Amino acid sequence: MSKKKEKETPETEEKIPVEPEEASAEEPEKAEKQEEDAMKSEFQKMTEELQKQKDILLRTVAEYDNFRKRTEREKRTIYADATADAVKEILPIADSLEFAVKAQDGATEEYQKGLEMVNKQFQTALAKLGVTAVGAPGDEFDPNLHNAIAHIEDETTAENTIVEVFQKGYLLGEKVIRPAMVKVAN
Repeated sequence: MSKKKEKETPETEEKIPVEPEEASAEEPEKAEKQEEDAMKSEFQKMTEELQKQKDILLRTVAEYDNFRKRTEREKRTIYADATADAVKEILPIADSLEFAVKAQDGATEEYQKGLEMVNKQFQTALAKLGVTAVGAPGDEFDPNLHNAIAHIEDETTAENTIVEVFQKGYLLGEKVIRPAMVKVAN
């Protein structure tokens, strides 16, 4: 319907196409529509990028939290293992002190009292570290805590009951440092 008119300019003598007025009214709408589409596309891209960055941040926070928890557990485990190793080395001293207290052969009363005091202090120090003794006559035998090195047939004692303790066992919290050496009734 409409033909483009060409107009000559005096300076360049080029022909410049001139749009009819109907076409120029539609162009701003098309330009606005294209601009709106471009903005929507840009907004969509930015939203996707924001979501990616948010996911990365959440993963990083989760990884850090897991790392913190893991190192906390490792610290507790290292401390417990180091304490258990140190206590294991001094348990023979506790055994020797108990044997000395029980053996009163020719010991004076003061000497015996001194040994009992030292033994009590030693047991108190172990208790402060969280170390507890296991394995006493009359306790029920537990293979996780006790090592049965002898059995005895006894009708007066209940089955799986500790009759005699040869060497005390020790726990640090719930960790067995040394199992008790016991005699068990069948």
